[in-house]
Amino acid sequence: MYCGNNKTALMSQEQISQAMMRLIRQKPYAQISVSELCKAAGISRQTFYSLFTSRENVMIFTLQAQCGCQEAEEKRRPVSSPGESLREMCRGTSEYLYRNRDLIRILADNHIDYLLYDTFHELLSQADCLWGRMDECTRSYASSFYAGGVSCVARQYAREGCAASPQQLEELLIRLFSGSLFMD
Repeated sequence: MYCGNNKTALMSQEQISQAMMRLIRQKPYAQISVSELCKAAGISRQTFYSLFTSRENVMIFTLQAQCGCQEAEEKRRPVSSPGESLREMCRGTSEYLYRNRDLIRILADNHIDYLLYDTFHELLSQADCLWGRMDECTRSYASSFYAGGVSCVARQYAREGCAASPQQLEELLIRLFSGSLFMD
């Protein structure tokens, strides 16, 4: 996926992302071809492949774009206590899931909700403020564990019609990841 700062390329990425979201609301993801996506975005296949490697890559871009620039800010903040850090992670995650519930539903309905795992894992792996001085191997396992749990919660959230509030999701995530859910 293109990660530079060329304004034309960035605008094209956004056009492709928006076109994908329009198309996926009209028909299943599996039926959307790269050619159709390019036509809907008004770009050439060459441009598409210079910016993305696949349709999945477009969805990951869309998921990451929904995170905003908060991750960059989070990386600059000092490491907080483990309990506070868990609460902050769960709060941010629950707000993300709630804010993007339509996208989460689309991912689940199209059986591509595994992309949420990939997105969270990548973002978490890079979030120095969350993991502190953890060695790389432990950080990778911790990122995988949290991303896996969140993606499963997101799938269930979509199955239940995205009815839970951000506060309900936050409390559930805290109880799951702290282990307290199993101690009641």
